[in-house]
Amino acid sequence: MDRLTESPAQPPLSQRLSAADAAFLYFEKPNEPLHVGSCFVYDGYISKAELVQVLQERLHLLPRYRQKVMFPPLRIAHPTWQDDPGFDIQQHIEEVDLPAPGDDRILSEFGGRLYAPPLDRSQPLWRMIILRGRPDGTTPIIWKVHHAMVDGVSGVDLMTVMHDSSPQASPPASPPQPWQPQPLPDVASQLQDAINDRLAETIRSWTDSAQWFRPSQTVQALQESSQALLSFMQTLPSLAQPIPTTPFNKTLSSTRQFVWADFPFADIRAIRARLGGTVNDVVLTVIAGGLGKYLRAQQYSTAKRVLRTMCPVSMRQEDEQGSLGNRVSMLLAPLFLDEQDPLKRYTAQRATVDQIKKQNQAGFLYDLLNRFGWVPPVWQIVAGQLPAANLVLNTVTTNVPGPQTPLYLAGHELLALRPIGLLSAGIGLFNAIVSYHQTLVIGGTVDPSLVSDPWSYADCLRDSFDELLAATQAK
Repeated sequence: MDRLTESPAQPPLSQRLSAADAAFLYFEKPNEPLHVGSCFVYDGYISKAELVQVLQERLHLLPRYRQKVMFPPLRIAHPTWQDDPGFDIQQHIEEVDLPAPGDDRILSEFGGRLYAPPLDRSQPLWRMIILRGRPDGTTPIIWKVHHAMVDGVSGVDLMTVMHDSSPQASPPASPPQPWQPQPLPDVASQLQDAINDRLAETIRSWTDSAQWFRPSQTVQALQESSQALLSFMQTLPSLAQPIPTTPFNKTLSSTRQFVWADFPFADIRAIRARLGGTVNDVVLTVIAGGLGKYLRAQQYSTAKRVLRTMCPVSMRQEDEQGSLGNRVSMLLAPLFLDEQDPLKRYTAQRATVDQIKKQNQAGFLYDLLNRFGWVPPVWQIVAGQLPAANLVLNTVTTNVPGPQTPLYLAGHELLALRPIGLLSAGIGLFNAIVSYHQTLVIGGTVDPSLVSDPWSYADCLRDSFDELLAATQAK
């Protein structure tokens, strides 16, 4: 098969956001927009008309892309996804000329400025920007999608929906009937549905609580909860230590820039095979080494400095593959900046992350976060807009595997993928990692007012990788 659009399961056409999805709306601020995205670079010239046609052929497979968020009266429940009666695909795609010379640095800086502004909540929460003026004749397209719609895994699923596995692929089968948007609910209907959903959620909570009156289930639940709590308590001594201050952990501006470093996936696998561990162990070791080099070049002492990064962990079940929304937990992992020997740093990174996994930190945090669903949405909205000091994390490191064979859009090969993350809570450096077509890319999204010369950070990542590869080969 050369079609990539048949597998993702489709969500209901009208659906209330989960607490996890809605949180990305509640916590969004003007200088901290919470969308994610990528810069796709295609071979040759792709016209706006071609891109519009590709999207129109697939929008029935992506119904959320024609829906917008609607908040209920008094914010008594989370918002819902509703069909946008005024949906116009032309409003979601624009063409912009890159300033000369249109090279990677211009793409990084100018593209970052285009990526930075928040998405318009009166429309479906996505946007695509076609960039012109590359000296090599390629076509970059920046894709912005609100995090309320997707997490990393579902974002990759969406990427496969939008592309073909061969340049001559035929378009997907058309839907039986042309799309007709459902009318927006009136205020009374919104209020009634919101009250019903809150009542249903309360009843589910009571039903779940009833397990404590069943002896067999009570014993099992207590055992599971105590084991999870005990495992998590073992991580508290390290988490209780304050994170070191860095130049990029300060109040954020509204500016953004993205840079990247490419690595042959074969070399990544060779390091993992020789040293044991996982691809994530290799990536964390490279990032720790690169950050150490970058900060020392900025006259920042890394002696006895261990930063802390949040690593999202997908909790998506097999039958949820292809569905939208967020199904994630997290690991809070150290980055050993002070260890300059790459093999010793790898050993330390691997051992620490293995221990965190054994303690089931991700599972405990996932269950803990899900228990906050009882908190009234209006309280969550207020909490999301309050200023808060970040005492837990220095950076974020997310690694999502992508397809390892070439993809095509309107017959044009996808040559490169540059992942772009989000910045919030005083974290001015986000590491987004994705693999595509036998290349692993570490994409650094930064606030350029806090990270001076971000391309030097990309160079430090490459130097860190080269050192680890050379040490592994010499072992």
